[in-house]
Amino acid sequence: MTKSKKMTIIALTCFLMTVALSIVASAQDYPWGAEETAFFMGLGLTVCLILIIVPLVIAILACIWIYKDAEKRGKQGILWVLLLILAAIFLSFIGLIIVIVVWLAIRPPVGGEKKEQDRRCPNCGRSIPMDAKACPYCAKKFEE
Repeated sequence: MTKSKKMTIIALTCFLMTVALSIVASAQDYPWGAEETAFFMGLGLTVCLILIIVPLVIAILACIWIYKDAEKRGKQGILWVLLLILAAIFLSFIGLIIVIVVWLAIRPPVGGEKKEQDRRCPNCGRSIPMDAKACPYCAKKFEE
């Protein structure tokens, strides 16, 4: 397990423990028994998990996927990640879905935009125009 994954697990554990302790501490002010306190602690952790952690994990995974996919396809991945984050902040979970669907609709083929067939000089290996009769770099003449 990498160091960043360990740190993420530790941070999430600390967060959940803080939530659990705050629920228990606030429950001490009321005349509830141990069963009610355990119920509210479980309820608080469940709400925390469903409303905060799951969407956060989904957003992080979507950012990683869009960044890697955009870079693989010759686009700037960081711009798509910023767009995804802004959509998530302002439009919530629906914003994530919208940006992912838009990316899937407009993404170019792997390797970037398709270019014309590239011609290389057999002598120096540089890219040359398709209609060249001689290499402009090493002056090697080509057969017709």
